[in-house]
Amino acid sequence: MKILALSDLHADEDVLDRLRAISAQSPYDLVLFCGDITNRGPVSYVEEVLSLFPHCYAVHGNMDTPDVIEKMRALGLLLHGKKVKLKDWNLVGLGGSNPTPFHTPTEYSEEEISATLAAAKVDEFSIVVSHPPPYGLFDGVGALHVGSTAVRKMIEQKKPLMVICGHIHEYEGKEILGETLIVKLPPAEKLRAAEIEIRDSIDVKFIKL
Repeated sequence: MKILALSDLHADEDVLDRLRAISAQSPYDLVLFCGDITNRGPVSYVEEVLSLFPHCYAVHGNMDTPDVIEKMRALGLLLHGKKVKLKDWNLVGLGGSNPTPFHTPTEYSEEEISATLAAAKVDEFSIVVSHPPPYGLFDGVGALHVGSTAVRKMIEQKKPLMVICGHIHEYEGKEILGETLIVKLPPAEKLRAAEIEIRDSIDVKFIKL
């Protein structure tokens, strides 16, 4: 299975142009959007992006507004709080972010994040599509770690196969946390994304769109 994973598009028109071209080639089995598809809207942007690919799922980010989230839900593509079967694995979604100093449109307390993940029943076969990264990995802002403690606790306790995340623009990379592969996506607004191939092993390649 070949997956294209993106995060933090922020309604960028250059990204939309590149995705139009990619969708015409259909090189991916699945496309995953890890939040902040828009920048406080517009709804029309998320609607067009998600209509480009026949097989895709998305979570919202902290910069996606309630009307954007509702459009994702109406399209049947919102993964937040859900578990969806994916061959031998399953997808679990977590949108929004833990609290920020900026009071962005969609933030959740760590307790709310923990409850959302618990309700979705993450297990060792889960690929978690999360906007926020786990606390302590790819989340440094100055001297502070700003990732989600609830996401980290879930990884340590449930040991999912992989967590794909975005949110903090300064980082891209992959790292093993316990038994879980963490894939930190670069911001798509910089025309960066990741290709993930799942076979007997998982191969991650960071690419230019």
